[in-house]
Amino acid sequence: MPIKVQCSGCGVTLTTPDAYAGKRAKCPKCGQAIQIPQVEEEVVDAEESLFDGLSEDDMTSGEVSQDDRKPCPACGEMIVRSAVKCRYCGEIFDETLKKQEQKKVKKQVAAGDGDLSVFEWVIAILCSGIGCIVGIIWLIQGNPKGKKMLMVSLCVQGFWFLVNVIIGVLSNMNNM
Repeated sequence: MPIKVQCSGCGVTLTTPDAYAGKRAKCPKCGQAIQIPQVEEEVVDAEESLFDGLSEDDMTSGEVSQDDRKPCPACGEMIVRSAVKCRYCGEIFDETLKKQEQKKVKKQVAAGDGDLSVFEWVIAILCSGIGCIVGIIWLIQGNPKGKKMLMVSLCVQGFWFLVNVIIGVLSNMNNM
């Protein structure tokens, strides 16, 4: 009698022959480890088993056959054909999931990364050239601190330029 198992990772319901009861396998959809229960849970009528075609060695080692795998476009590791995210490099293939992850990252960056620390203020004021470079790098990376660091550093640069011009004008007036 087939055993019905639900994957805790992706929620898909799988069936396997009762000969594999008590063994561990990996879900062919998401790669999550699944413990096949000892007790029969439910009889499956004419439902197609996702474990069909796997040998006993595949079941005990948790591997899926090479036919059910494809190389990840980002890192080249072999992943399950229907995977929405690579378990090796973390690359997300599903556009909806990718957009959700990007929104989550933007919220995390925006929530606690908007204000400059004391050290960053010191760099922006005393080493304004370095502050400009750091600000530009942060802008490229999408860090909200970048604009503030760049503006403070440019203002300090402008202030010292004006001081230099005034001193130059005053020294020229004294020399006349």
